Amino acid sequence: MSTAAFAATVPSGVDGTASLDANSPTQSSVLTGHTGRADLTTSRTIAPLATAIADHDPVFTNVSIAADKSTVAPNTPVVLTVRATEADSGAPLANQDVRIVVVNGPQWQTSTRLHTDANGNAQITARLLSTTTITAVFDGSSALRPSLAGAATVTIASPTTSGGGAGGAGAGIAAGIDQAIPKIIPGSSIGEKAVYLASLNKGKPYVWGAEGPYSFDCSGLVQYVFKQLGRSLPRTAQGQYNVSTKVPQAGKQPGDLIFYGTPGNIYHVGIYAGNGYMWAAPQTGGVVSLRPIYSSTYKVGRIH
Repeated sequence: MSTAAFAATVPSGVDGTASLDANSPTQSSVLTGHTGRADLTTSRTIAPLATAIADHDPVFTNVSIAADKSTVAPNTPVVLTVRATEADSGAPLANQDVRIVVVNGPQWQTSTRLHTDANGNAQITARLLSTTTITAVFDGSSALRPSLAGAATVTIASPTTSGGGAGGAGAGIAAGIDQAIPKIIPGSSIGEKAVYLASLNKGKPYVWGAEGPYSFDCSGLVQYVFKQLGRSLPRTAQGQYNVSTKVPQAGKQPGDLIFYGTPGNIYHVGIYAGNGYMWAAPQTGGVVSLRPIYSSTYKVGRIH
């Protein structure tokens, strides 16, 4: 779904306001490059708006986008390069804003805006969790026509796992924990993505008040994970409980938040991973890890 807007530019007075007065002597000095039109001399003098419309001939533009990798593992950096030029001459469009847009079927969502350099180029590094189609949009200006880049798709390959060596009780416990992680590659739901992002922080130390990316407390981990998914959560476990949609224990799904305490005194939070386990930053001396839900009196909240 895409719209394009066009506006006619009229000369402005010294106070910055545009004049639409038919008797105004102001001439359209902003319209250059067109000569030999004697029949427009009068309209240039008495009708600036009509002149702007009649004498307006913006330059056609091209914009392109390319990824440095077409297939990557989840959360691997991908460099996106945008180039904007004039269509006829190929001259770079310097110092112009270009939108990076994620395409999801009929829905388009602007993810960020870039500013081209002197060569008409702009770059951004992104980490993708699911196969993503991206394009670039130049909205144009009074002198430049808008343009749309051809889409670029980055495919996310399924990660592979390797088996361990020795068996025994330890291997059995590890296998049980592995089974708690949803096997679906993160993509279709925010819950799956949250579990995956939490797992990437495994082993990072608990530090009270830490918000990442190198250490966390319990609510700092939750806030950090969901911020990467475009959700702005309060900093404390109590605040996160307050803004979450309450879900019965029997209805919990991977990615839901597991809260400990009473509704007015929530003191701990983790991210549910499935099969009775959650990702959490536990306490001083601990690390971010996958651990069982240790109480039957927990609360469940969902972030949409």
